[in-house]
Amino acid sequence: MSDSAIDGAIFKPKPPGPLRLEVGAMGDIAFSAVVRKVAQHPPFLGYSLGLMVDVLMGQLIHGANLMAIRDGRLVAYGGWLRVGHQQAEAWRRGEIPIPAPDWAKGDAVILSVFIADNPADLPALIRGISHVCADLPVYRMRAFLDGRPDKKRPPILGRRQGVLGGS
Repeated sequence: MSDSAIDGAIFKPKPPGPLRLEVGAMGDIAFSAVVRKVAQHPPFLGYSLGLMVDVLMGQLIHGANLMAIRDGRLVAYGGWLRVGHQQAEAWRRGEIPIPAPDWAKGDAVILSVFIADNPADLPALIRGISHVCADLPVYRMRAFLDGRPDKKRPPILGRRQGVLGGS
């Protein structure tokens, strides 16, 4: 990092603070922060707000998300849908579109939003999502920005990681 000079004084920029992971709850501040952050990242920056609002609200209402916060700012977000395991498998095979969430009885997870300002924060976000989704199969899709087709990945089994406070 470079030094900054203001009125002849030299200030050293403060190094970034630690990354804090937490499950977000629905509220005006959390919802606004998540919508703004997700809308800054492809492929979501090209989506209609209407497409994102219901999904993101559901994730916040049902605790189906993980927020990464540094220095009081949201810097990464992962959100998922709880669905039936058989539906998730059919989705992975390309037999059905992404299924509607079954928040109460879903026995599998489809990760639908996964973004970070800094790729260096992704490993911590992945471990946190695995922890929150312990004992559930976690399905995900890799979206490429260079024209390659999206690729649905085989599920991984979420497991406790001890990465969240009090866990």
